[in-house]
Amino acid sequence: MKTATVMTPEPRIVASVGDPAFHGRIAPLVPAFFSGGLFYLCFFPISWGFLGWIALAPLLLLVRADTKPWKIYVSAYLGGSVFFWPILWWMSVADYRMFYTWAMLATYCALYFPVAVWLIRVLERRTGWPLTFTVPIVWTSLEFVRSFLLTGFAWYYLGHTQHEFLALIQIADLGGVYAISFILAAFNGWLVECALRFPAVRFAFRQIEKPTPAGRIVNPTHRATHIVTQGLIVAGLIVASLIYGAWRLDQETFRDGPRVALLQGSIDQRMRMEASLGGLQASSGIWSYYDTLCKLALNQERAPDLLIWPETSLPYYWLELPKDLDKVEAVTRREAGLVHGLLQKVAQDTKVSHLFGLNTKDWSDDGRLRQYNSAVLLNAQGKYLGRYDKIHRVPFGEYVPFRDWLPFMNRFAPYDFDYSIRAGESLTRLVLGDKYRLGVLICYEDTDPFLARQYGRSHADGPPVDFLVNISNDGWFDGTSEHEEHLAISRFRAIEARRPLVRAVNMGVSAVIDANGRVLRPIKRGEHQGFARWEAAPVGTPASMLRGIGDGSAAAGWQLSAGEWHQFKKTAGVITATVPLDQRTSLYAQWGDLLPGGCWLLLAGVIVWSKLRRKPAAA
Repeated sequence: MKTATVMTPEPRIVASVGDPAFHGRIAPLVPAFFSGGLFYLCFFPISWGFLGWIALAPLLLLVRADTKPWKIYVSAYLGGSVFFWPILWWMSVADYRMFYTWAMLATYCALYFPVAVWLIRVLERRTGWPLTFTVPIVWTSLEFVRSFLLTGFAWYYLGHTQHEFLALIQIADLGGVYAISFILAAFNGWLVECALRFPAVRFAFRQIEKPTPAGRIVNPTHRATHIVTQGLIVAGLIVASLIYGAWRLDQETFRDGPRVALLQGSIDQRMRMEASLGGLQASSGIWSYYDTLCKLALNQERAPDLLIWPETSLPYYWLELPKDLDKVEAVTRREAGLVHGLLQKVAQDTKVSHLFGLNTKDWSDDGRLRQYNSAVLLNAQGKYLGRYDKIHRVPFGEYVPFRDWLPFMNRFAPYDFDYSIRAGESLTRLVLGDKYRLGVLICYEDTDPFLARQYGRSHADGPPVDFLVNISNDGWFDGTSEHEEHLAISRFRAIEARRPLVRAVNMGVSAVIDANGRVLRPIKRGEHQGFARWEAAPVGTPASMLRGIGDGSAAAGWQLSAGEWHQFKKTAGVITATVPLDQRTSLYAQWGDLLPGGCWLLLAGVIVWSKLRRKPAAA
């Protein structure tokens, strides 16, 4: 006769005063705040990227917290605020009215912390999967959503913390920066599973130890064999990534491309704004400033093939008139002729192609005026070769969201007039000398994984480009940590597309990044009127060949470490370099966001399936 086995639920842990585990319960705010603080330390200005391997772990203790749900989510939100409010402080430096933009963005981004905790809790209760699996699925999905929701803000990803660990981040050409975030999130989840094996930890952090009404343990303490298996899976992902990264870094298949000169001004944004409003003295000063930089760029044995100006560095509009000139006033036609003639003369006098950063005005067929933030290419003969119009506009910086419906939104803008630009419609491939194709990313477009990877493959707008160009005006942020973080994020775009990326940035940090994400060291070769002239060290140059060149900094090697980037902020000069072209292909450029998209499909599928499965039982 068989006897029925009675399954008793796992009891709660009860600690007495004499028990070593008895030291009081820790409030949910503590781990949430601790995670927020660790995240802050991961990024510039501190940039302790190694903390990315543990930064998420304290927050994950809230997933199984045995307390009221509202306390869990409020704690998670406050933890997110501890991170996003101080890390985004640089936004408020641009203009006193940008304080509101900073507040809105920080408030919005902090929401991703409680949403992540909620989704992980939902996924765990639907599947019983450990944190090792649920955390990377949810965290990667939410980073993907943040890249496009409300125009997108693809900054401060978990994967960005590893920008200095080149061997690890080479897998970005397989799954984008999301692949690195996925691995780090899995490791953080596994760490928490290991920590929760200890009763003292479960007690201290109020972890659930009771069954659900259905009799199933919500928070099963996974057996040691399961923890080991999960650890082996995570370790396998890390080791495989490092092996792949070492293989990619060993591929020195670069060939010399065009010689470019990157103009880096250090112009205060207030002067730039005065020039944009028609200030003759400011406009004249800016023109004279960049004219000196151009002469410095040409004062060398081998002239560059292309001079690259920062975003909106010219205080004039490039005007493209309609076919029916009767629709345009005579003064506008005269202005168009003057600007075109001026830029053509610059190109002809220097006998070099120029990529100008300036605003554009053109007219639609029905005579309506349109304004863009553009990059205009002229060859050495002054011939117009084409332009790229910025696609991903910055809210409040380049347009005011919902201004027609909510007029009070204008109060959050840094200008007192309508400065809105239209979004471009095509990823224009510009051709340099009938030999090289380049793709332009303006301002923060180099932080958008979607745009950059389009240039790394055949597209409706043209074939793959040979190299990427980022022009930006970071003069808004006056030497804050924004400069270094912007450069750190752009490294991933070079790897994801497997194309070198050159950056010309007002106030810096201008740079040459090879297709492996390595920043080439600028070696000082001279100075004129306070402007420096640097030469980017060629990829792989032995240190012995660099010693004794310039100011002696080259003795450290041909790569510029992140700890040295601050030296190139708020300085003016020219970086000349031969672009190291790379013909390797990128699966991420071809396939796109399969990894984060797959995580979303899995997450949504599990939730829908579990609900459908429970309906018949409820009936």
